[in-house]
Parts: sequence; C-alpha cells; structure tokens
Amino acid sequence: MSPKYRPHPDPAGVLADNRQRALEREGIPMFLALEDLTGSPVPPVGDAAVLAEGAELDGLLGHYAERLAPGAADDDLGELSSVITVLARAHFDEREGRA
Repeated sequence: MSPKYRPHPDPAGVLADNRQRALEREGIPMFLALEDLTGSPVPPVGDAAVLAEGAELDGLLGHYAERLAPGAADDDLGELSSVITVLARAHFDEREGRA
C-alpha cells in the first residue's frame, strides 16, 4: 500500500509562501488534535486506517521538523507552529484542491 501523504520537496518554500498570504481573508488550513487533560483513560482507537494515517502524519511532522527546526526543543512553540503550518499547507490544502 502506498503512503497517502508524500513529503513536500521544499518545506521552507511552503513556509515562505505562507508568510506572503493574506490569511485574514483566505483562512488558515490546519490539522486539529484534541488532548484530554483530565487524566481520564482514553479509549483505544480500533480503526486500522485511522491509526495508519496518524502514524503517517506523525512521520511527516518529524520529517518537516528535521528540515525546518533541527535541534529545536520539543517545547519550542514557535518552531512547532512553523512545522505544523507546513504540514497543513502542504497536505490539508492539497487534499482540498486549494494548494
């Protein structure tokens, strides 16, 4: 089975292009992840397709982090936002036909 997402060849270019956009008019594509901070047990995901897509997106996140923010601390929110921006721009928009 082939991957659903392929790494963009120029993540720095995606980030630079994004900085030139009028996001207040165009909107901001994004991926959303929910985190339960209550400490309640989270039910396991049983859908293999969902698990596979999550693993693939996690791999892309790591790929872009290595290229855009090598050596950045895990809690560096500025760098993380740049990496997530590239992930959303290169893959969310593309899937919607807006990239």
